[in-house]
Amino acid sequence: MTSRKREKWRPSVGMVIFTALAAAATLPLVGLFFFRLYDNQLIHQTQAELIAQSRVLAAVFARDVEARLDTGIALGAELPPEARPDREDQLTPIRPALDLAAGADLLRRRPNALPASAPSSPGYVEIGARLMPIILETQKVTLAGFRVLDPRGVVIAGRNEVGQSLAHIEEVTAALHGQYRAVLRIRKPDKPPPPIYSISRGVGVHVFSAMPVIVGNRVAGVIYTSRTPSNIFDHLYQERIKFILAGLTVIVATIVIGLVFSRTITRPMRELVDRAARIGRGDRDAFQPLAHYGTREFAQLSHSFLGIAEQLSRRSDYIATFSSHLTHELKSPLTSIKAPQSCC
Repeated sequence: MTSRKREKWRPSVGMVIFTALAAAATLPLVGLFFFRLYDNQLIHQTQAELIAQSRVLAAVFARDVEARLDTGIALGAELPPEARPDREDQLTPIRPALDLAAGADLLRRRPNALPASAPSSPGYVEIGARLMPIILETQKVTLAGFRVLDPRGVVIAGRNEVGQSLAHIEEVTAALHGQYRAVLRIRKPDKPPPPIYSISRGVGVHVFSAMPVIVGNRVAGVIYTSRTPSNIFDHLYQERIKFILAGLTVIVATIVIGLVFSRTITRPMRELVDRAARIGRGDRDAFQPLAHYGTREFAQLSHSFLGIAEQLSRRSDYIATFSSHLTHELKSPLTSIKAPQSCC
């Protein structure tokens, strides 16, 4: 008997089914995490834009304050030594770190402004008037809200709340002590969003950023900015070409998975069923090995089935041959016995 050829490795049916089910089970989770992660990405993008815009305004603000130091303009709180920037370090980036998923950065709606205990000094009022045209031109493009505050938290520039105090707001309080702070706050949309928008949590939040203005290691004011993050569905429409390509990729991947199932399970099963029908009709060519087994279990099943069928066929042939010989041998003496009787 010739030695059997070494069987090549084939995945088991259980492995194929488990892999397919695991992939299908992760699809809803992938979709859910996609929206959550994309919400966070849009919030980070919004915060980064506010940081950049605030830093530019803070530089202009600081320059105007420095030009008025000789006039006795008052500065705010002094930075603690550990919070002072290193003069040797030329790069001090502020990286977006708001996290909508964690929920720690999500606060209630922004408190209303309060009446100021005293008006801002004339020097800060002049600075606010100088910054106002820059703010208006910037808002036309960025759609962000700007409020410039003096060292006491009184609004000196902005569309609304000029002359009122925002010092009691958490992020503003931190900025008045020299610390940059950004938060997410719940907002009430101007109009109810479509039902599908409820999938995105970014629809109901507002990004607030409080950037301190530092002059000589003292706080000279705060650039307080706010903006609604880009809506995820509007952003998806803007990036529709990329998502169409991603959708086509998913479709191709689904087709590939279907072909894998067809090649590993459906095709060998159909061929084995066809072989069984052919063997039942007496087709001797049906004992040949299958063209493709697909999985290890189907290979074992096919070998066992075709082997048993071939053995049964051989036994059937042997029994048929034996019966034919036995019938022939029994016919000869019977014929000899019947012949004399017919003569008498």
